[in-house]
Amino acid sequence: MRLRIDGGDVSLDLSEGSAFCAVLAQAERRVVSEGRVVSRIVVDGREISTRFEREMADRPVGEIDTVDITTTTPDALFRDALDGAVDLSLAIRRDAATILSALRAGHTGAAGPRYAACVESLGTFFQLAGAVFNAIGTGVFPLAVHPGSAGELPSPPPATAGILERLLRTQKENDWNAVADILELEILPNIDGWSAFFKALKKIGAA
Repeated sequence: MRLRIDGGDVSLDLSEGSAFCAVLAQAERRVVSEGRVVSRIVVDGREISTRFEREMADRPVGEIDTVDITTTTPDALFRDALDGAVDLSLAIRRDAATILSALRAGHTGAAGPRYAACVESLGTFFQLAGAVFNAIGTGVFPLAVHPGSAGELPSPPPATAGILERLLRTQKENDWNAVADILELEILPNIDGWSAFFKALKKIGAA
């Protein structure tokens, strides 16, 4: 198996029968030692997500031809994550508002397909939001707060996971009026809160 980091070949010290997770562990140690972080992983020409990375953790390296890893700096990765979070929050808000209007008008059939896509986006967004917030809290992404800016940073919204669980449970019960209530009274304010939080972080980073 061939491992490349930022286009350069990297030698591996692997025992016979090693799995993909061992390759990533060695690569991550090397990347971290250089003060960088992994931003993209491509296996045999296919970019893999965090979920797929976990799923193939035990795959033998003998079944893999090439792993290409791209790295970046923690600051750049943090800025990219914030940009993605803000963009996604705005897109979700637009979809949720459209779904809400359809449901209030009694057009359940028209809301269905967009609702399914919106729920998937919500799950992705809430995972991203939690990861960014946890990374700040644990110091993975140190936040340089400038004088006078600390008070401008709002607190992230609470109970995010619980809201999504209630939304899914209510939809399974086919109670679309209740779904509309959750969208209007909980999902939209929660998304707005996260969006404000991320926008404030971006301002601090740019200050």
